[in-house]
Amino acid sequence: MKYAFVTGGAGGIAGAIVEALDKTGEWTVFATYHSKPLTDLQARCSDRVIGVQLDITSQESCDKAAETVKGYTDTLDARLNFAGIHTMASLVEGDPVGIMERMINTNVMGMIRVTKSFFQAGLLKGKRSRILNCSSECGWMQPQPFNSPYAITKWAVEAYTIGLRRELAFLDIPVVKIQPGSFKSGMHGQATSGYEKLLAATTHYKPVLSVLSPLMTMAMKNPHDMKYIVATVMEALNAKSPKINYRSKNTWYLALIDPIPGKIMDVGYKYVVGGGYHLMKALGMIKD
Repeated sequence: MKYAFVTGGAGGIAGAIVEALDKTGEWTVFATYHSKPLTDLQARCSDRVIGVQLDITSQESCDKAAETVKGYTDTLDARLNFAGIHTMASLVEGDPVGIMERMINTNVMGMIRVTKSFFQAGLLKGKRSRILNCSSECGWMQPQPFNSPYAITKWAVEAYTIGLRRELAFLDIPVVKIQPGSFKSGMHGQATSGYEKLLAATTHYKPVLSVLSPLMTMAMKNPHDMKYIVATVMEALNAKSPKINYRSKNTWYLALIDPIPGKIMDVGYKYVVGGGYHLMKALGMIKD
């Protein structure tokens, strides 16, 4: 029997991964929850799925979770860091400091806290153990306006994962990055609601957000099926010698424009989006 610990276990992507691992019959899976027990998830799974309460913003909670796992096994085969939050926000309007503190505390520091707890508890041992860190397509693409708070945290996850991989290589513990595109999950809903709040509250960016709104709608309208990200994660877990990076259904048009030099992208956003507002207004597509 192999053992996996999955943060964000109650969420869309993490929950789908927990179910997939359980269906193999080869894994005991520790799935985390914050306050509401995993009643629905566990009802769909076998008794090999064990709920573990975890607040990734608390080091004490992370340490306690590691001790709980040690009651079942002295070694984890897989540590999957998939907990995270998302919102769309300005970097200057509203409360960017509060938003960034909350997102960094969860998306970056949460990952660091959990990994520290499980390493120091002795649950990660050589080639048998492997760590999968969930980044995002936003971790390698150029940051987009108003999605920058999330992108900042994922660029940090990229740097953390690379540094961790090179450090733990001395101990023969593989560390892998997973870079999902847009999937039907709770985070997907957070992005949509965040954008709606931003559009309603802005005093400086109404024209810009009005133009970007159709692109946002297109990006959010057709999220990918969970089966693709689950297949990617299973490939990373089952590989005898895993790759350092796995991408899954990254957004094609963002990938297409990403190689464009930053200076040209800056001009494009300012003038193409700005000009688009006046055109859409003239066509009656936008009303003040």
